[in-house]
Amino acid sequence: MAFSTRRGRPARAKDLDARDAGTPELQFKRALGLTNEPIDQCLERGVITADHHWCGLHLRWLYTLRYGAPVITTHYGDAAFAPPATLETPEWRSEREREYQAAVRILQQAGRYECMMRLCVFNELPVFLNARLTLRATQEPVLARQLQQRRITLTEGFELLIGLWRPRTPRLQ
Repeated sequence: MAFSTRRGRPARAKDLDARDAGTPELQFKRALGLTNEPIDQCLERGVITADHHWCGLHLRWLYTLRYGAPVITTHYGDAAFAPPATLETPEWRSEREREYQAAVRILQQAGRYECMMRLCVFNELPVFLNARLTLRATQEPVLARQLQQRRITLTEGFELLIGLWRPRTPRLQ
C-alpha cells in the first residue's frame, strides 16, 4: 500500500468557498459590490433576467472572438462559453461570425446597438444605475421618465437577442 503524500485533514469545500482570501482593500470593495461588472449589477438589481444576462455575455463572447478582449477581465476564460479545442474549425468560426453579424444587424435595425455594446462589451455603467441620478429622479419626474426609458431600451435590446438565440440554445441552470 502506497503512503499518502497529503498531510492533515482534508479541506472542506464549503469552508474554501466562504473565505475571501483577497487583501483587506479588495474584501472591502467586494462587500460594497464595487468589483461586479455592470451587467452583473443589472442582474442583481433585477433590471435584467438570467436569460438577458446570458445573452449579454454571449454577445460579449462573440465580440471577443471577432475583435479580441475590449477590456481586461477574468471572465473571458469562462468554460461555459469556450468550445472544446477540437470543435474550433473554420466552419465553426464562420458560424460564430454569422451569429455575431445577425445580432449586430438586429440591434442596429432596432436602434439598440450602442446601449447594448456599452453595457455588455465595454462594461459601461448604465445611467439608471447611477445612485445620484436615481436619487435626483425622485424629485424630477422628467429625469425619472428618461431613466425609465433608458432601462426599457436596454431591456428591448436583450429581448431581441433572446428571440435570436434562445430557441436554439439549451437553457443554462
